[in-house]
Amino acid sequence: MQTKTLFSLENSPIPLLIIEEKGKIITSSKVINTFFEYRSDVQINSIHDLLGDLSLNFKNKIKNKEQFSEVYEVISKDGSLRWIKLSLFPILTDKNLFQICFHDISREKLKYDLDQKAKKIAKIGSWSVNLIENSLYWSEETKAIHEVPNNFIPDLETGINFYKEGKSRDLIIEAVSECIESGQGYDLELVIITAKGNEKWVRAIGNAERFNGKTIGFSGVFQDIDEAKRQRGEYDELNDRLRAAVDSANVGVWDFNIIENTLFWDERMYDLYGVNKADFEGVYDAWERTIHPDDKEKAAFEVEQAIKGKMELDTEFRIIKQDGTIAYIHAEAKVFHNKKGEPYRLIGANTDVTRIKRRDDRLRKLLNVTEKQNQRLLDFTNIVSHNLRSNSSNISMLSGMLNSNLPADRQKKFIEMIQTSSERLDETIVQLNEIVKIQATDSREINQINVKQIFNKVLDSINGLVLESSARIHLKVDDNLKVNAVKPYLTSVFMNLLTNSIKYRKPNKQLKIEIKAKALPNQTVISFIDNGIGIDLNKNGSKIFGMYKTFHNNKDAKGIGLFITKNHMEAMDGKIQVESKLNEGSIFHLYFSKDI
Repeated sequence: MQTKTLFSLENSPIPLLIIEEKGKIITSSKVINTFFEYRSDVQINSIHDLLGDLSLNFKNKIKNKEQFSEVYEVISKDGSLRWIKLSLFPILTDKNLFQICFHDISREKLKYDLDQKAKKIAKIGSWSVNLIENSLYWSEETKAIHEVPNNFIPDLETGINFYKEGKSRDLIIEAVSECIESGQGYDLELVIITAKGNEKWVRAIGNAERFNGKTIGFSGVFQDIDEAKRQRGEYDELNDRLRAAVDSANVGVWDFNIIENTLFWDERMYDLYGVNKADFEGVYDAWERTIHPDDKEKAAFEVEQAIKGKMELDTEFRIIKQDGTIAYIHAEAKVFHNKKGEPYRLIGANTDVTRIKRRDDRLRKLLNVTEKQNQRLLDFTNIVSHNLRSNSSNISMLSGMLNSNLPADRQKKFIEMIQTSSERLDETIVQLNEIVKIQATDSREINQINVKQIFNKVLDSINGLVLESSARIHLKVDDNLKVNAVKPYLTSVFMNLLTNSIKYRKPNKQLKIEIKAKALPNQTVISFIDNGIGIDLNKNGSKIFGMYKTFHNNKDAKGIGLFITKNHMEAMDGKIQVESKLNEGSIFHLYFSKDI
């Protein structure tokens, strides 16, 4: 029975070990050597051979025969840093033996670091409450929003007391109480007073963690929305002023006797319609004659339908005053019935809404402009998130390599690469500022841009990613080739296509990227060719350039890059097309017009 168990373990596809208390390896799966990058003929005798000095926590768990997990940093043969999770389990049939399994969590760790950076940019922090231990955890960003030091240790009471006394504090207390009692989550916009005394709008989202019908804790996210909230407040203030203008407008009252066909106007009605009281006969026909010919049929029909009880009279029409000017009138009325249920009176109010109509037109134009500016801001945010992520992850990767125990000459090389990447990051920020100017002025400064110069700068920006992927990149374009483009847009397009090729490379095959140029009569075509995992165009061809569209299970995929690339190409009077097959690679063709 023991032989069968060991045989099964040795052939397991998962890196596994069985060790004794002092760390000696009793048996292991065959993939252990491959996992830790040893030759197959190397004999590994002890857990110390793999991980070096073990932590005190590891030793205590072994001594106490307890299971546990721990993450170790390991330097790969190529000098890169790996994060390996170790999970230890005592073997129940023999308390002096322990089983250990390993998992490479490097990708998860990188994604976590990137997520943390994204949350910091978006001012989003996390928090959790453990009701069993009566403890409260705040992430670094949550502490930053509250303006407390990193060593600040909050508890539930102090956390509640940060909310502004009054409505905000009452709402959060009610929400937390309901979350504890029934498990109901909450999503609130409230005001806090930070440790530095600053009043700040925040969004607090919480969800309960329940066990056996009871809430044992709850957690959520915490976001600084102060700037956005205050901007919305300014917009609401503008709406309030508009409502005040409507409320203070002159309103005329009228009374139409349906049975006698007589119409009474108060003094303001004469002013609204611009007629003299002496010239007005006070009959319905006289009112009808003031209505603009194009609106007469509609107004008469709506009055008739209101009298018949088929609709409320709430309408708008134009009138022509005696001086020939046109005014817009808003009319509301109520029908009164006698004891027999027959309509006999129609009493209503008229308001001259000409100014409001004109203000509405101006407001619509303002809202259209605001909507466009908001869309540009959203596009810019996506560009910042995508382009800066490529630069920051590159620097982070190089920094991680630098922190490892490397020879002095390799450390010097990485320092030079970090310096180059930092310079390119600065250029990226400058170019993003140019994009803001372009969007603000609604103009597109298309110029002749040297392709090779832009391409080399992009390579400098992602030098760590290129090194880590071992990609072979061949630029087959003339040194003097220029295309009509917006410089920041062209940089972003090249960066998106290169990082996509690296991101979606085949795991067990060296990545090859080739960039070619071809001159056509009216345009220049630049093609990016790679041997990556490719895209199923039959399935995804119609949505390949859509926002937030992803086509693989890559954890780093955001669905932004190709959307931005298409928008940039169209903004430069160009276009982008794709050829791709699964497991064979992709070709992206960029078409640049030769006419400015």
